[in-house]
Amino acid sequence: MSTNIADKAVIAVFSSGAWRVTRTHAAETDAVNSKHNTDKATVKVSVCDHPLLKQIGLVISRARADHYKITLPAADDGMRLLPNAQQLKHSEIMQKHGAEFSTLVVEFCRQYEALRAAAPQDSLYVPEHWPELDRVRSCFRLTCRYLPVPALGQWDTWVKESADSGAADLRERVSVVIRKFVSTLSDKDKIFRDSLINNLREVIYLVDDLNVGSDPGIARLIDSVRPLAAINPDDLREDKALRADTATRAADICSLFNL
Repeated sequence: MSTNIADKAVIAVFSSGAWRVTRTHAAETDAVNSKHNTDKATVKVSVCDHPLLKQIGLVISRARADHYKITLPAADDGMRLLPNAQQLKHSEIMQKHGAEFSTLVVEFCRQYEALRAAAPQDSLYVPEHWPELDRVRSCFRLTCRYLPVPALGQWDTWVKESADSGAADLRERVSVVIRKFVSTLSDKDKIFRDSLINNLREVIYLVDDLNVGSDPGIARLIDSVRPLAAINPDDLREDKALRADTATRAADICSLFNL
């Protein structure tokens, strides 16, 4: 098992971070708790709402989504299995996000001292909430490391757990797409976009590579749905009998594989 997956995948470790601008205001928290005779309240303040920070957060979110899309969960949180066939694509995607991230971070850091100087000196102002630039800069990160999958025998349990997690993830991905397929096509009057078919094609394309554990159940499931992905969306719109038959075939697959 371990040697098999080690030949087909690597471990991808995604890491990201940004300067935390939502902070607990200790003095206000104490005041509110004292006023209401409790210790349950927490007063949070937003230190900075510069639009660059929102853009940085969006880049991180997109990078994480793309990372999850072409990787599988492993037995340890933070580690995911990346098929060798997708590693170049994954690296190119991460580099693209990384370049955008770096540009935004550099620009924010360039403006930081001016933002800190212009921060309102009101009752909520806490100097410690605005640390030195070097400390703020160090909070930003967007990286991905690639590590070999252990091939030694003592790692067999870890690899098997990772393979099982990956198979469950793949099954759920296919399940979500095919159930949507059934619900949409079963309603003969429901309008659908080409993405209904394209999403199925995409998941089939990815699963062909992502099934690094060579799970036979996943392989059978993909073989079953592959003919559905070959249907032209326009034919489904124009031919109601084909649409009904396709919906039935998809529903049968859901039933057969207990999706």
